Amino acid sequence: MADQTPVDSVKAKALYNALVQDRNPYVTRAQRNAAITVPYLFPKDGTTGASDLDNTNQSLGSRGLRQLASKLQMALFPINAPFFKYQIDDLALATLAKSNDKRGSVEAALSARERAVLSEMNSSMFRPISFEACRQLVVAGNYLLYVPKKGRPRGFRLSSYVVQRDPSGNVLDIVVLETIARTALPVKIRDQLPPADASLARDAKIEVYTRISLNDEGTQYVVTQEIDDVVIAGEYGGTYPVDKCPWLPIRLTVLEGEDYGRAFVDEYVGDLTSLNALTGAIRDGTMQAAKVVWLVAPNSTTSATKLAKAENGGFVQGSKDHITCLQMEKAADFSVAERLIQSLTERLSYAFLLNSAVQRSGERVTAEEIRFMAGELDQGLGGIYSLLAEEFQMPVAKLYGLRMEAVRKVPPLPKEISSTSIVTGLDALGRGNDLTNLDTFIQGAAQTFGPMVIEKRINDEEYFKRRGASLGIDTGGLVRTDEEIQAITDADHQRELLTAGVPNAVAQAGGAIRDQQQQAADAATQQETQ
Repeated sequence: MADQTPVDSVKAKALYNALVQDRNPYVTRAQRNAAITVPYLFPKDGTTGASDLDNTNQSLGSRGLRQLASKLQMALFPINAPFFKYQIDDLALATLAKSNDKRGSVEAALSARERAVLSEMNSSMFRPISFEACRQLVVAGNYLLYVPKKGRPRGFRLSSYVVQRDPSGNVLDIVVLETIARTALPVKIRDQLPPADASLARDAKIEVYTRISLNDEGTQYVVTQEIDDVVIAGEYGGTYPVDKCPWLPIRLTVLEGEDYGRAFVDEYVGDLTSLNALTGAIRDGTMQAAKVVWLVAPNSTTSATKLAKAENGGFVQGSKDHITCLQMEKAADFSVAERLIQSLTERLSYAFLLNSAVQRSGERVTAEEIRFMAGELDQGLGGIYSLLAEEFQMPVAKLYGLRMEAVRKVPPLPKEISSTSIVTGLDALGRGNDLTNLDTFIQGAAQTFGPMVIEKRINDEEYFKRRGASLGIDTGGLVRTDEEIQAITDADHQRELLTAGVPNAVAQAGGAIRDQQQQAADAATQQETQ
């Protein structure tokens, strides 16, 4: 490790307080967004697990947020399929493989490494934290992810950290604030602090600041921790190259000159607020309209008391003209609000990619039409995918690759000739696209030249390797190599020769015996004659 001193003399707490004013408007908007979708995702300051949160008047915001977050997670981190691809420079690949017919073996090895890294991610419980990250991005637009060298990753809401970027968007400083009981600190950290005030309660909380700052040369991030203005040797301390920093401040969108991203809900807060208010008004009005109140004309001969006590089917003296039911007569007004609610619901369903927005009203809706409409909705997230691929997927893939290399579970890749690319998102580029192009090539060649030319020209072993690599499947032990096929062919040929050779061998042996007997008889005859 290099020098772990901070890049300047400013304390982490002072830097946090200096940057918190720029962050607070984003926190306020996140709290507003959560209040009309899922309140507990970003509660107001001072809220604890025992606090009651205000309920929303509608569930569309909550359902839409969960649907969109799930869709983001599945698009960014598919289940049991690598979201990234290792690539080797073509010139280097030709040198390593000696000839192009070995390209499939190299790709199969890279695919095996991808699956190993993916297994490490799943075993470290990355999927739950990635889903929470997607929900926070939708409602708050920002999230801080920490991927350690071992153990589970951690996440921090926007209310727990501040960040400062340069005009190009590169991170200059991050300060994380954690509040923890003094007794919960490790003993080796408590020993570095001044003695606690005897008047403080045993479970008194203290503030722990973690600062991640870019050094003056712009080559490394220096990580330090401070408690009560004392720099401690915590578990987070150290230095990291710029492309290997485990602290990832993720944003959903980029706006020029802003250190933080904007939330997806920010774009539809007007519709959500209107829907929430109208739904509440319709609910309250419906409850009032459902209340039955009978009016009896004053000085009427009809007794209100006898009416109230009358049994079903009973008789009471009176005139029906003297009795009426109180009505709100607001049906026309309610219908206007209901039509607006329907319109808002439809617009928000499209925005949050709900399934109800994909299928139009009608009895004859084809599956192709549904797929087309779903694709149209997915295209609306294209810009989001591109940013998250750069600031979320790519760093995560590299960090987990480094974790695997650190424990020697996978060999390191040569940096000069290898690279990592993201293969998920809008159209699942990369391996899926490679597979489509491969099959299209084979089909086109077969239609043009016929199956005989394909059988003669295409290397079937190489085809199986490339197809397995495109699908992320380990073909080792599944697809026989040319050597194995040749060995099986030779064994079958020897078996056929042996089977066919047994009768011939018996016949030849019998003929030889007869020849020997005849020769012996001829020799005996000549001897007698002499």
